[in-house]
Amino acid sequence: MASEQASHTYETNEDTSDGFSNSRNKNNNLLAGSLPDFFKNLPRLGDKSTMINLIHAHWFPLASQGNIYSLTTLRSPKGSNKVLVASLKRKIYSFEYNQHSKWRLKPLVKELLFTYIPNGAEIIAIDAYNKSNAGDEFVIGITIMKPSGETSIERYLNIYTEGVGEGDESNSLESIAQNCLMVELSYTPYMLYHTIIPQESGNEIVWLISGNDNRIHMIREDKQNHSYTESQLEKYFPELDQLKAIALWVDIYYYNERLTAISCECGLFKLAKVNVGSLEIIQNWILRYDNPISSVRIFPSQNEIRKPAFLNIDYDTKKEVNINVLLNTGNVAVIFQDVLNQQMNSDVLLSGNELTSDCILCSCVADINMDGQNEILLGTYKQEVLVFGPVNNSWKMIDKKLFDAPVHSMSYLDLAGDGVKVLVVLTQRSVHIMQHDIKEIMKKWQDRFLQLSSLMNLSDETDD
Repeated sequence: MASEQASHTYETNEDTSDGFSNSRNKNNNLLAGSLPDFFKNLPRLGDKSTMINLIHAHWFPLASQGNIYSLTTLRSPKGSNKVLVASLKRKIYSFEYNQHSKWRLKPLVKELLFTYIPNGAEIIAIDAYNKSNAGDEFVIGITIMKPSGETSIERYLNIYTEGVGEGDESNSLESIAQNCLMVELSYTPYMLYHTIIPQESGNEIVWLISGNDNRIHMIREDKQNHSYTESQLEKYFPELDQLKAIALWVDIYYYNERLTAISCECGLFKLAKVNVGSLEIIQNWILRYDNPISSVRIFPSQNEIRKPAFLNIDYDTKKEVNINVLLNTGNVAVIFQDVLNQQMNSDVLLSGNELTSDCILCSCVADINMDGQNEILLGTYKQEVLVFGPVNNSWKMIDKKLFDAPVHSMSYLDLAGDGVKVLVVLTQRSVHIMQHDIKEIMKKWQDRFLQLSSLMNLSDETDD
């Protein structure tokens, strides 16, 4: 297979002094001009009564379309994160913010040329994780397929990790892209996913791949031989064994135990509760739908916020976890609420005129209005992102946003390292970075700071 040894960098030529910029490119047309007029004329996402406004901040086109597996994130304990986007025809881009000066950031788009993705190959899925809790030691997985002759097809999982340089040089994306370990696959891959195997010596991160052979495969690192090999799935993930269907999505959630949700092309949905210590299945729930289930998410109603160490006040850390499961199939999205207590008996159908005649392609769970409770974002084939929020023990659509093409994937994360997250939206044609309105962020920060000051005063009185 061919190996390529260069990468292209595209950087906007306008400073981002206040967190926003028009996307321009001084080298070529990847970020040509400012945002297209189509996006300028769109209404802002949200109103003041329901959520913080989101504004189109940056945008860049794709050379070819991707799919629901084409977006992943690189999360750094240092603060700022990055986004990786793969298109079908071998093009892979990264997006990050580059610190131009002490107070200025520039959005930076790079085209990364990964080795061992030959001409004629198609990228099926991309995923990534950071194996370090203190630094940046990224591992990137890419599944590809390539015709070999008139009737046969070659399929591979390419795993890219730190290079041979020293220090930060070996962990740069350009260096990682040149250091590849390949695993040949005997099946056509669908979703590529990473998760952990809890162990006393520390969590081990493994790859899971769903295949057209109606199985899920586990790929583990063989550190002694500096390679990756397929390992016994049933030993560590018995709930994924003997699936007998093509899995389109897998989501694994650890609390005291493990919840695993699997959605399949045939309409099969499976939820399993597993004892983490004994790796025995405690309970299984199985449902069947008429259409393929494109995604499934396990999420808590509220995000846990740890008490700062400097606050000397009582804080209830033993609140019962309220875990929900979201699935979408065809034009239907369903939430199963509080599954640990209600099992599958408390289901809510997300409804709205926009869902009656549209196909839901992807979903994202995020506290998009920063009220401490998670909202649900649905990306549709009709080029919309629909936002649902909890209202009086039910879920109501509180907003929507129109894009330029069908929405394939979404992620909500901190890219600038300032604690404020952005919404990344991957469509069939392009990638959009949606930022919160800076004025409303300042108002939210002031309110939170006053609350923190009150708690600090209460803590001081307790010490006295």
